[in-house]
Amino acid sequence: MTQARTQLGDSHNFGRRVSLREGRVVKPRALLWEQLLLSAESPLRRLLDEAAEREGLGREAFGFLPDLQFSFSPDEIGGEVTRIALDPLPAPSPEIRRSLAIITGRSLALWSWLGVTDLHWENLVLGVDARGQVVFTPLDVEMILSDLSMPTETKLLPDADPEYAEVSRHAAGVRRVLPCLGKPIEIANLLAMVGAYRGTLALLDRQSGKIAELLSALPGLGETPIRVLLRGTGEYVHAREQPPWPPLLEAEIAQLARGDIPYFFRLYGKKGIHCYAEPSLQRVETLPTEGDVPQLDPLLQVSRGLRSPTRKKLREDGLFTLLGAFDHPSFTGVHRSDEIEVTFRARTLVVKLPKGEELETKRNLRAFVGSVYLPCRCGEVLGVFVPEVTVCEAGRR
Repeated sequence: MTQARTQLGDSHNFGRRVSLREGRVVKPRALLWEQLLLSAESPLRRLLDEAAEREGLGREAFGFLPDLQFSFSPDEIGGEVTRIALDPLPAPSPEIRRSLAIITGRSLALWSWLGVTDLHWENLVLGVDARGQVVFTPLDVEMILSDLSMPTETKLLPDADPEYAEVSRHAAGVRRVLPCLGKPIEIANLLAMVGAYRGTLALLDRQSGKIAELLSALPGLGETPIRVLLRGTGEYVHAREQPPWPPLLEAEIAQLARGDIPYFFRLYGKKGIHCYAEPSLQRVETLPTEGDVPQLDPLLQVSRGLRSPTRKKLREDGLFTLLGAFDHPSFTGVHRSDEIEVTFRARTLVVKLPKGEELETKRNLRAFVGSVYLPCRCGEVLGVFVPEVTVCEAGRR
């Protein structure tokens, strides 16, 4: 007897789709990365909780992550995950806004530091769990350990790339929090967000050796696919009417021809971009490595304790990127919190850190990050999920 399933998402890898079966989500793909971050019983989550408690942030500092239960298929790639159960946020109050601002800052820090990407708004849920804890989390974690230097690379904040700027602004993951935080956010809450971002990065830096040791001991570290996106899903969907540039690769054409959205992956510590070559997923093909072909960005090295020269940029330039994303012309003057002081001048932003260090940059940061304050409100709802069909008043999806 076959059990009824509800198909979810796109078709990948010879017709495989995420599906819903009896209250559980069936995912026919690698689940290691999601389990590490979305199960409270994973060794990484326990390490983070204990470090946060020990360093004074409180054991619930990472409580914005859910506690999902995973079961792995013995015969195929993937397995099942409990379906997330959240209630919508209550009507915004000063306490909820401040709490959510801190959660947003910690979330930006965590995902940026771990090199998790593809955190667009459709991949994020926001609500309250059975404990009364606000949860702000991705549902899919397929790309991890990228050596990021800016939080925009997670897709939580809008990338300023002129070719994709408007699409990026609409899809930015932090748009999920705007109905609660407001447009614009209150300056006190923005400072709380920035302080939480800095404090979380500092905690993760101090724990980098332990986290690296934990990851290096994972049995599946070098065998678990890390997804590689060669181009957006929309480009594949419209490829017949609007041939993309650069032109489609043979491997992309073959996958589209059989009705799949092309899926590629890399393996940690190994070279090459791969795709599955036959329906059992036992054999893979590797894209050419020479000529006009996609190239892989570097990953964080567990052998180096996850330390990288980009960490400094993530702390300093990332701080200004966060300020720039939430900046607003109405912000003026000097504003202080326990963690930071920010001066909003006509043309510059000045940040003074607790130890007296002073950082300054031009206030116009449009070359690095887009504003989260879109004139439209498409999809900006207090619901747990983004509406299935989200059409911008300006005609953009």
